[in-house]
Amino acid sequence: MTALQMSSASSIGMPSQWSLLLSDLLKSIEEHTMSYADKVRLRCVCASWRSQLPKLHDHPIGTRLPWLLVPFNDNLDSKGASKFYDPLEKKLYELDHLPEAEEKALFKGSTQGGWVVVAETGDKIYVVNPLTRARFQLPPRSKFPDVRKYRANKHDNEYLIREPHDFNEYYQMDATHLRNYFLPKVVLSPSTCDSTDFIAVAIYGEIGRLAYCRRGDKKWHVLSEEFTYSDVRFHEQVLYAVEFNGRLVAFDFNTNASCPKPKEIEIVAPFPTPLTGQLYLVWCSGGIIMVRRDTDLDDEAYDQDVRISVTLGFNIFKLDSTSDDGKGKWCEVESLGDHVLFLGLNSSTAFSCRDFPGCFKGNQIYCTDDNVSADAKGSGRLFDQGVYSLDEKVFERFPAYVGDTRQVWPAPIWIMPK
Repeated sequence: MTALQMSSASSIGMPSQWSLLLSDLLKSIEEHTMSYADKVRLRCVCASWRSQLPKLHDHPIGTRLPWLLVPFNDNLDSKGASKFYDPLEKKLYELDHLPEAEEKALFKGSTQGGWVVVAETGDKIYVVNPLTRARFQLPPRSKFPDVRKYRANKHDNEYLIREPHDFNEYYQMDATHLRNYFLPKVVLSPSTCDSTDFIAVAIYGEIGRLAYCRRGDKKWHVLSEEFTYSDVRFHEQVLYAVEFNGRLVAFDFNTNASCPKPKEIEIVAPFPTPLTGQLYLVWCSGGIIMVRRDTDLDDEAYDQDVRISVTLGFNIFKLDSTSDDGKGKWCEVESLGDHVLFLGLNSSTAFSCRDFPGCFKGNQIYCTDDNVSADAKGSGRLFDQGVYSLDEKVFERFPAYVGDTRQVWPAPIWIMPK
C-alpha cells in the first residue's frame, strides 16, 4: 500500500496501517528521535515497529534523567496518588499512592537507582524505591550520637539531646522538630541497596556534624566531630564533605567493614571569610565542583513569621589540586559549559548535554527547595525550585505541576530512576 493509499484509507474510516511504514524510514525516524521517552513511545505504536527497532537499552551513561517526586496531598488529589514531574517534557506522571509521601514523613535524600531516604516523626528512617516499593530500614534517629534517651510516649519531649558544645549537658526536644531541622540530609554510597556493604552518611544535629552506618548496623557512628557541614557526596567509595566555610575533606571508605572509621583528610582549607548560602558538591567533568546558592529572605513570607529563602543566583567553584603545597583550592568559574546540574536534597548530579542531544540547554542549574521551613506548610507560598540560567542570570520557577503547589508537603525531591 502506498502512502497515498494509506491516507485515502484513513480518510474513509479504515484504520491507518502504520505497521506498513518502510523499515528504512522507520529507522531514520528513530535515529532523529533524541528523547528517551519518545524512543519508548515509538516502540509502543505497534508490534511491527517494536520488532523492527533495536532493543532499547538503558541510557549510555547508565541512568535516566532526574524527575521530581511530588508528594500526595489530600487537598489536591482525591485519588491518593503521588506524582513524578518530568522537567524536560514538563509533564506529570501519576504514581500509585505512596504511603511514604505523606505529612508524617519528610524526604531526606535520594540517589541513583530511584532510592529515596525518608524520615518519619516517629523515629524511623528508611530507604524506599517509589517504583518497585522495595524498602529497608536504617538505624532510627534515636540511635544518633547526639541522643541520650528516646521516650516514644513522652509527647513533645521524646528526645534528650546532647548539647553540641558541652557533651555533659542535655536538653529535651520533640520528635517533629528533631525530624524537620536536626537531620538535613542523608546520602548513600553508589553501591546503594544492591550490595550488603553499602554506607549511609547523615548530616545531623544542631550544628551539622557527620554520622555513618553500614547496612545492618543498629546505630549511627560518629564520622566527624567537626561541625557546620553543608553537603556531602560520594564518588565511588570516597565521601567528600564541605563545611559552610568552604573547607573540603574526604573520607575513604575503601576498607573492610570491620575496620575503624575512615580517616579525615583535608583537601581544601577554609576560606578566610565564611561563605553565606547553601553549598553543594557535584562530581562534574572528572572533578569536584562546589556550588554556592545565593539566597535572600522572602519579605512577604517573613511578614507571616515564616522564614523562607528565595534563590537569587549561583556561584561555581572548581577544585584546583595543582598547588605546590599539596593542598587544593577553590577557583571560581563563570560557566558550566555544556553541563546541567540537579541540586537539592538529592545526591547532587551533573549531566553533559552532549550525552542528551536536543534535550537540555547547557550552563543551567535545576534546583529544588531544600531550605523550606516546616512552618511554611499552608502559608500560601510557592516552593523555591526551578531552573537557573547562568548565561541569562534568570531563575524560572517550575510550573504549577500539581494543582496549587502552595499546599504540597513535603517539598518535592529529585530522584534518578534507572
